[in-house]
Amino acid sequence: MHPRTRRIAFILGALLVVVAVAFGAVMIVLVRAAPPAEPTITAYSYGRADTVPPLRYCSIDLTACSTGATVDLEVPAGQPLQLSLPDAIAAAPWHLITVHQRADGTVVTTDRQYRTGEATAVTVESSRDLQLNGVEIQLPSAAVDRAGLPIARAVWSIKTA
Repeated sequence: MHPRTRRIAFILGALLVVVAVAFGAVMIVLVRAAPPAEPTITAYSYGRADTVPPLRYCSIDLTACSTGATVDLEVPAGQPLQLSLPDAIAAAPWHLITVHQRADGTVVTTDRQYRTGEATAVTVESSRDLQLNGVEIQLPSAAVDRAGLPIARAVWSIKTA
């Protein structure tokens, strides 16, 4: 190999290393600056699992909010719905609101409050006489409405019937 060819190969190799290092540094900065992903819930029933993104997700001070959609997951009468929650939800106080319907059409709503760290998974039961229609998981904020009730800063919604 001629000395000139070696010099060109060395310069190209050095340039390639510099570009690779610069690309890696830019990628690290971009990843660190990216906003954190909104937490999702995993819902499972009757052989099907779905990832449930937030229906509504706001900053802690409720100034910046994003919206999504209710997830449809069929839960046949008598089958349970299993929910798995990430630490971003389970490590805070949260509410589970369930809506069931009796055979006569009467709607039964329950609201269970969970303490910080109390549960990372829950099972919502149903029966032939008490069909599960839907659930909501809510993270309360420090803000309250006119009735003095906490305003949810995040909501995950699942329609099951």
